[in-house]
Amino acid sequence: MNENDALPAPINPVERLIDRLPRVRLIPFTACAVAVAAAWGLWTHMPLRSVPNGELGVRTSRLSGDATVLRAGTVFVFPGLQDLRIYDLREQVYRAEQSASASGPAPFQSVEGLSIGVDVAAHYALDPARIGTIARDLPADVGVDVVAPAVQGVIYRVFTRYTVREIFSSKRAEIQQVIESELRPKLAASGIVLRDVQIGKVDLPPDYKHGMEALLAEELESEKMRFTLELKDKQVKQAGLEAEADKVRREKAAEAAGEEQVIAAKAQEEAMAHVLPFKQKQIQQRQLEAEADKVSRIKTAIGRASCRERCG
Repeated sequence: MNENDALPAPINPVERLIDRLPRVRLIPFTACAVAVAAAWGLWTHMPLRSVPNGELGVRTSRLSGDATVLRAGTVFVFPGLQDLRIYDLREQVYRAEQSASASGPAPFQSVEGLSIGVDVAAHYALDPARIGTIARDLPADVGVDVVAPAVQGVIYRVFTRYTVREIFSSKRAEIQQVIESELRPKLAASGIVLRDVQIGKVDLPPDYKHGMEALLAEELESEKMRFTLELKDKQVKQAGLEAEADKVRREKAAEAAGEEQVIAAKAQEEAMAHVLPFKQKQIQQRQLEAEADKVSRIKTAIGRASCRERCG
């Protein structure tokens, strides 16, 4: 091997520039790709998010798992490192629609084993004081994944303790209170506040419904008759009380009239006590006047007789 074969051929400046040209072009292309990807990421995952009024946001770090509760307004969420979930704090309503009809897909059962449909509505809301601690455990749809199973389970269990008649008419308020007392702590464990449970229309099987309506009609008629008899009894007692009151009024009036007569008699007696002496004095005065007149006439007659004797 000679020295000319061992040494590489010299590279001229033009070849060197051509050899570096692809690598020089690759750097700005990569930077543009990164910028486009970053812009696309910012466009699809905006760092500024909005929490509407009446709702609450929970920002969770993907690295540490720490959660921050955010009130209504604009918040910053770092794309790729933080997640934001928004929860509605307003009152929600769950209705057991599939159990509203006795012939529906999921009717309730009474203690007799009869299928009944009940229009049940549960009013609930998330507890804002506990969202920060339970946000990681809450599913995306709280109503479907948490409230619905809890409500259905409690209602099914409670209705199996009562008869159809009790559910239909006599113990609705008691059943509602029992459902609320059992359901409230169950939902509270998941950070949900139960406001109330309302029981509406009860749908019975057709045959049982006709018999129940007839029985209720008889009870209603019996109840109506009882109220009528009580009303009549009250009217009789009222008439007796009115008659007694009228008797008392008449007696009082008679006593008042008698007292008036007694008072008048006493007044007349007192008046006569003053009048009689006056009358007696008048009589005595007239007697005295008559006596004086008699004496005067006698004296006149005597005087005339004496005068005639002297003159004759």
